[in-house]
Amino acid sequence: MRGGWAGWCAAIAVWAAPAWAAEPAPPAKVWGFLELADGSKKFALTGDEAVVGSGEGVQVAIADRTVAARHARLTHKDGVIHLEDLGSKTGTLAAGTALKPGKPFRILQPIEVSVGAVLLRFAFGERPALLPPTQPPAKGKKPPAKAGKK
Repeated sequence: MRGGWAGWCAAIAVWAAPAWAAEPAPPAKVWGFLELADGSKKFALTGDEAVVGSGEGVQVAIADRTVAARHARLTHKDGVIHLEDLGSKTGTLAAGTALKPGKPFRILQPIEVSVGAVLLRFAFGERPALLPPTQPPAKGKKPPAKAGKK
């Protein structure tokens, strides 16, 4: 081993994380995005839910006086995404529809979402793979012939 500072640095460089060290967790899957209408901020949505609000501890933090501390919640379960108003005074709109607190709105396509006076655009992230057919093909039966062929 070399002496002095160079030798010490070389020894540190050779030493890596021990074999028993845990591997880093894989990155969380992004199931959606919320972007401010002006494009100035984009939020990646991960985990089971994302709370939109102006308070501390929310996943989508928006500094606007018309946005409640905990204004709305997006949930993701089994590939289904819902948006719900959390009782805000200024309301939540999904594709122009006013949401009632406690009544989730199912998101089926990219939409515009308004929380208070702030306009956001929702877009899907990773979508789950399509499910395979629920029934196997019948045994001994030929598939139907294509139209126009004999």
